[in-house]
Amino acid sequence: MKTAKFERCPRCGSSELQNIFYVESGEPPRVYVRCAKCGAFVARYTLSRYTSDQPYESLLRILRRYSLTDSRRSVAEIEAFTRGIEEKFREALRMAEEGGEKRRIEEIIDESED
Repeated sequence: MKTAKFERCPRCGSSELQNIFYVESGEPPRVYVRCAKCGAFVARYTLSRYTSDQPYESLLRILRRYSLTDSRRSVAEIEAFTRGIEEKFREALRMAEEGGEKRRIEEIIDESED
């Protein structure tokens, strides 16, 4: 199964959302999402890994944990990591813009875990 959709506020239907990044020592990072229009709580995500628009820096942090020292291998991994993120982002955006997905996000997640 592959699907994508834009998240919307359950109260007012707006897609103008704000992410609030929350970190507490000893706990995984969390992102709380609120509606920028009406202020309603929309969702909470618990992150296992974070990648920003700077995938090179994100991957370097990951590689440092594993003490990867072979520079050619490191460059190849960084390039593949960046390409993979960009490709999946474009695919998800295209699918969301097509707008075919009507189920709630909870329903999509439940089905993907079956």
